[in-house]
Amino acid sequence: MHSASSYPTAVPAWQLQSAALLAWGLMVVFMLGCAIGIDRTYVIDQANYVNNFDWDPSLQWLDDLMPDRLSLKGFIVAIFSEELLWHVWTSSLGSILQPTTAVIITVCAINLLIALAVVRLPDPVLALLIWLVLPVGFATTGLSWLRQGFALAVLFYMALRLNRPVLGTLVAAMIHTTFILALPFAMIGWLFGRRPLFALCMSVGLGCLVAYVGGTLFTVFGGRRLKTYGVNETEATSVLYVLGTLLCCLPSLFRLLSTAPRTETPAQTRTLTNLALIHVGAIAFVATSFFIFPLGAGRVGYFSMLFLIPILPTMRRRDSVIGMLLFALLALYFVYLAVKAYLDGGYDIYIS
Repeated sequence: MHSASSYPTAVPAWQLQSAALLAWGLMVVFMLGCAIGIDRTYVIDQANYVNNFDWDPSLQWLDDLMPDRLSLKGFIVAIFSEELLWHVWTSSLGSILQPTTAVIITVCAINLLIALAVVRLPDPVLALLIWLVLPVGFATTGLSWLRQGFALAVLFYMALRLNRPVLGTLVAAMIHTTFILALPFAMIGWLFGRRPLFALCMSVGLGCLVAYVGGTLFTVFGGRRLKTYGVNETEATSVLYVLGTLLCCLPSLFRLLSTAPRTETPAQTRTLTNLALIHVGAIAFVATSFFIFPLGAGRVGYFSMLFLIPILPTMRRRDSVIGMLLFALLALYFVYLAVKAYLDGGYDIYIS
């Protein structure tokens, strides 16, 4: 018979540490302060988001769901390609708030969801620190890329707080189309999560296969983006991009190929295994796409870093030499990214 102390307590241990609780609270206050206080005049796509909240309450976007798509298949595709749930959000919020206010509320919602999603992790302070430090994290996805950020926040919240990674991925894919890439990997985790090595091989193989047919899939699910992007366009122009992406997958590989920390509940282990499979599958897609589907490498490359938010703080490092070395290696990589982003002006939005 197990003693009561052999099971994780209902209250996470970090919440019993006043310093950790204070640090988490200060980070949340900082994020909300930036969300409310920054000058959004020059933020990327600010005008587009304001227009979303201004125009969508008229419900004219519903016409995009059905033109020349009378079949059930066409309607299902349109739900993802036209990002149904994003328009539901903008229509609802835009009907009761001024567009600029609705944008600020959305930014606050994104960062609150991220903060609440990581609360039950053993080290949520580290998770939020990663979110703040990553150039593609809070400074970009949390403040500028609202659709991507909202989709990511919903996915993390439903996965980490509700232990529903498949449902979270499905909802996220209806907010931003790129998250549809994560859905098959989430399904693999749901079906084969108890056989992590097999699931890992399936995820890597599927990621490479999807990259191979990426141009065709973009034609099907690209929606309005077909008028803007070509399949050979990309922001990933250096092989160092691929190397950095592959480096980011090491913590997820370590989780899949080693035993879970003893402090985790079975539900947490299943959820984090699922997120690790999404992470590895997406990285396999990005690395392969760099050579055969350049647009894919640039459009979903942010997955490779952002999925470290729940994975890195939960990896075994205190009782594993390999885990400790991997953690140190990623910490050095984060320092490099932070210095580079600072020199390139990537954090200027914090003090705007």
